[in-house]
This record gives sequence, structure tokens and C-alpha cells, in this order.
Amino acid sequence: MSNLKVKICGLTNTNDAIRAEDTGANYGGIVLSQGFGRSVSLAIGEGIASSVGMRLVSVLVNEEIETAEHLATSVKASVIQMHGEETLIYAKELRMRGDWALWKAIAVKDRAEVLTALDQWEPIVDGIVLDSWNPDFPGGTGTKFSWEEIGNLRDDFSGNLELVVAGGLNPDNVNYAVKCLQPDTVDVSSGIELDLGRKDLGLMESFIENARSSNIGHIGCSE
Repeated sequence: MSNLKVKICGLTNTNDAIRAEDTGANYGGIVLSQGFGRSVSLAIGEGIASSVGMRLVSVLVNEEIETAEHLATSVKASVIQMHGEETLIYAKELRMRGDWALWKAIAVKDRAEVLTALDQWEPIVDGIVLDSWNPDFPGGTGTKFSWEEIGNLRDDFSGNLELVVAGGLNPDNVNYAVKCLQPDTVDVSSGIELDLGRKDLGLMESFIENARSSNIGHIGCSE
């Protein structure tokens, strides 16, 4: 998948953001909602925004609509990723507030729930982020969902909806995940970190190289 895009999420400093862009990342994710392990202040988010030219994703969890608009505008976000319990009405309102794409994160439990969520959200958003389910955390836990059970969802998406796969990805498994799920974008955070919020350049390079080599060989969830 030579056109596969990569999102480096949980950026907490400008140095990592610059390295991510230089390594070939298409998106940089900034967690602007507070109270999470990789949350950053708006000032840090603005600093990252001023240091790179790649598309930035404002990752938000259950923010008031005015706050979401302010945060995304302040970092010149190309995408708002709704990672909480946001409603369809909320998403429709947020779309009218700015010129950004909207992604909705889905905590994956099984294929049936994913398909139900697709039917619900596909008319409203521009992308779906498939992430691992955890009862205590909305994301960023470093755990994967069952890629084999979910399998290739491409036929269930419209051509205009971006399929983003997150949750437990790392340089060693991203090639297999891409072959299983056929996403448009892979999303990594903890899988390329030295420690919480600090990215490793070598792991970033390996992740991107391995992800984009997934067009070599078979497609599907068999090794």
C-alpha cells in the first residue's frame, strides 16, 4: 500500500513532531483534552503547530463544543478526532464550526459493533478510527483488538471515508495489521516510545518503513 498514510499520535514536544514529519508521517496527533497520559497544554500544541507543516489532528475527549472549536482552531488542526462519547448532533455542529475533517474513534469489541457504528457515523464524519476497547481509558493503552475477527472492512466503507487503524501497533506488527485490515491510515503512539510521551526516532523510521512495505506479498490475515 504505497499510498498508506501514517499518523504519529501523542506528540508532546516540538522535537518529536519535527522528527515525525521528517521521517514521513502524514499526520501528527496532539491530545488537547486534559487528564490523559499524553495530554499537552494549548501552548505546547501551538508550539508544535508552528514547527511543522504536516496535517495536525486535534484529539479531543468529550469537550464542550466551544472548547473543541477553540482548541482545534488554535493549533490550525486539519482534523478533529472525537475520542469520547460524542453524539451525531455534536459532530454535525462541530463540522459547521470550521474547515476541518472529522474522525470518530470506535472502541472495537467485535465486528458486528463495528459495522453498526459504521452505519451510524458514515454519513456524518470523514474518517473512522478503530481503536482497542478498554473500560477505563479511551485510547493510548498500547493494546490491540482482534484484527483477524474484524478483517477487511473496505467493502463496508464508502470511498470517501478514511479508515484509520490504531491500538497496539508497533514496528513489528504493523505490516500484518495493514494486510489484515487494509486501512487508509495507521495510527501509532506508545508503540514507538522510549517512555510515556517521548518518541524514538529509530522506532518511528522502522514503523513507517514496515507499514509502507505492506504492499509486498499477500493480502489477508494469514501469516
